[in-house]
Amino acid sequence: MRPPILFLTVAFGVGLWAGLDPLVFPGGALWVVALPVLAVAAWLARRAPLGAAVGIMGVAGLLWGTAAVREREATCAGAWSREQGAGSSKAATVRLADPAPASGGIAEAEVLGGACGGSVRLRWPEDHAARGGTTWVVAGKWTGGVLVVRRTRALDLVPHGRGALRDALAARSTELFGTRAPIVNALVFAPNARLDSDIRERYVRSGLAHLLSISGLHVGFMAAWLALILGKLHLAARARFGATAVLLLGYLWLLGFPAPAVRAGAMLVLADVARLRQRVVAPRGVVALAALGVLVQDPWALQSVGAWLSVAGVGAVVWAGRAFARAPRLARLAAPALVATLVTAPISAFAFGTVAPIGVLANLIAIPLAGVAVPGLVMALALSWLDSGLAHLIAAGAGLGLALVDLVAHGAALVPGGHIVMVAGWQAALLWAAVAAAAWWLWNSPRRPWLMVARLAFCATVVVATSFRDVVSLDACRCLTVHFLDVGQGDAAALRTPNGRWIVIDGGPRTPERDAGRRVVVPFLRDQGVGRVAVVVATHGDADHLGGLPAVVEAFPPELVLEPGEPLGRPLYLEFLAGVEASGARWHGARAGDRVEVDSVVLEVLSPDSLWLRLPLDVNDHGVVLRVRYGAVRLLFQADAGLPVEGRLAGKVGRVDLLKVGHHGSRTATSDEWLDELAPREAVISVGRNNHYGHPAPEVLERLARHGVTVFRTDRNGTITFSTDGHGERVRSHHD
Repeated sequence: MRPPILFLTVAFGVGLWAGLDPLVFPGGALWVVALPVLAVAAWLARRAPLGAAVGIMGVAGLLWGTAAVREREATCAGAWSREQGAGSSKAATVRLADPAPASGGIAEAEVLGGACGGSVRLRWPEDHAARGGTTWVVAGKWTGGVLVVRRTRALDLVPHGRGALRDALAARSTELFGTRAPIVNALVFAPNARLDSDIRERYVRSGLAHLLSISGLHVGFMAAWLALILGKLHLAARARFGATAVLLLGYLWLLGFPAPAVRAGAMLVLADVARLRQRVVAPRGVVALAALGVLVQDPWALQSVGAWLSVAGVGAVVWAGRAFARAPRLARLAAPALVATLVTAPISAFAFGTVAPIGVLANLIAIPLAGVAVPGLVMALALSWLDSGLAHLIAAGAGLGLALVDLVAHGAALVPGGHIVMVAGWQAALLWAAVAAAAWWLWNSPRRPWLMVARLAFCATVVVATSFRDVVSLDACRCLTVHFLDVGQGDAAALRTPNGRWIVIDGGPRTPERDAGRRVVVPFLRDQGVGRVAVVVATHGDADHLGGLPAVVEAFPPELVLEPGEPLGRPLYLEFLAGVEASGARWHGARAGDRVEVDSVVLEVLSPDSLWLRLPLDVNDHGVVLRVRYGAVRLLFQADAGLPVEGRLAGKVGRVDLLKVGHHGSRTATSDEWLDELAPREAVISVGRNNHYGHPAPEVLERLARHGVTVFRTDRNGTITFSTDGHGERVRSHHD
């Protein structure tokens, strides 16, 4: 029988979800729903107490969510986001939660005093190193989510509070572990540790990314070692419980009470309470009660992907432990990782577009190693204040364990087909949900020989369809390959040079509901095995082109960024510039005549020039127009440039083999004269399905047909690929 707390937690969660979304019950509509539910609950109190309790918990969640929204709106971040003219200058007095290195980057801080408070994310400037826990006056541009700091003034350089302890630990970590300090910090005490993108990508591909973000696993490591050490001290059971609870609370305080860690701590404390009171508690009840506690402590955890992954993973492990209790030892070891991978796969696919089946094997090796290494790292850091020699000795041993974990991640990341990358979203989530459902159906089928064959056939099909997809390539062409990605109503293209380097031109649109960079471009590049991008081109500042690039720059720090350099005050543009600054990329304002060569692929900037940028034109006509040359083949990326740019460039472009049609096929571009000069054989229109702009315009399609141009459209053909060997002998286009 399912414990009642499970139903109560679900009811609270549903009510909380409705309360956190102001569009569900706007204004006074809240009480229109809450009061009738409470009345029905009162009527059911004696007849169906559980039903009444469910109704009351739903209303409680609704009120708690509404209160959380009001509390967030009262913070500086909430107040600044509601103000008109986002991108205007803001200033605040803040205390840093973590050290800010000289290289700059994202830093969490707490606002002190003033008309508003709360926490705020800062884009800390370069060459202004600051210790954690110090107090500063900062000023900069508010982008709607991050304050891009331009000016700083120190008020108190003596660290205080949690930031002071994190700062001291970071300094000890650097002393003990040197270049490995960032990964040590990520494993032990710094949820926002800055890690090299190659390291993060390695752990994502190997299915070990959860080790780099503080989670319930880390709290479990600490609790297990605390139980072992306190047990050796022969303390009474209640004393051990009290000491464990206090130490875990201190550790959670140091971490900043992240939802997955709080959930794990609550579960461990509840399990100890049940053991002390000699009560048998259903594991599902413990998970549900812990989740309820997390939602009360942090209502916004309901919208955290990490929290969902944490609860789903723990529930899967609990079920696997019971289901395989009588299975052979090897099955008991592998089952929790396998079941957790299947259960969390739909969530990972929806949020990130990446699922790593190889993690089932990698975790079997890495988690025991981390179970030894992480407590060793903690012990070394703690002893560094007492005995430096002993601390260095333990650090050396823990460092060996850490190196072995990294070796496992490196090896697992190289396994062909070990990770599967898809376009993030509901389609990817539904596919993996179907895989999990099929596995559940097979598991619950009667144990008959023919079903064993069916299971083997199912596993073989999944392996062939996922793990060996695109492992072997029969194409030895040293080609330039261009992928026009299906990002909806926007533009994004990824170019692979003959030597395997990558160029990204625009990143697709970003709206409050969808980020094409995070959901399409980044997963696509990961699927292609990209570790770093050579060049990023932002053609102009409109959200349907620039929107996805901050996610791309964050995931794959580029070597060079080209963009018009037009001083826009838009929040998205400021966020993009801050991301470029944090990535360490070289920045260049693209001007006509600029030429960039990557592995014999030449990017030529045709527009704009400095004089053109001074003219009072639309931002579309100030965008970057690129001609890409590889051997004898020419491609033109027109972005959103319209008829004025086409007239200005008349006679300067020449013939091209492929045209990326300007402005999504709008009637404001692609004139007959333009097509006469370019004479493209093929054209690509990047456009969203059923868009309300009417793109592409019928007259543009008619012009292209009249000039004998073969047209591909992302709304009909999906992602379109153009490949050439540079001599015109192997030119082909295909689509998904």
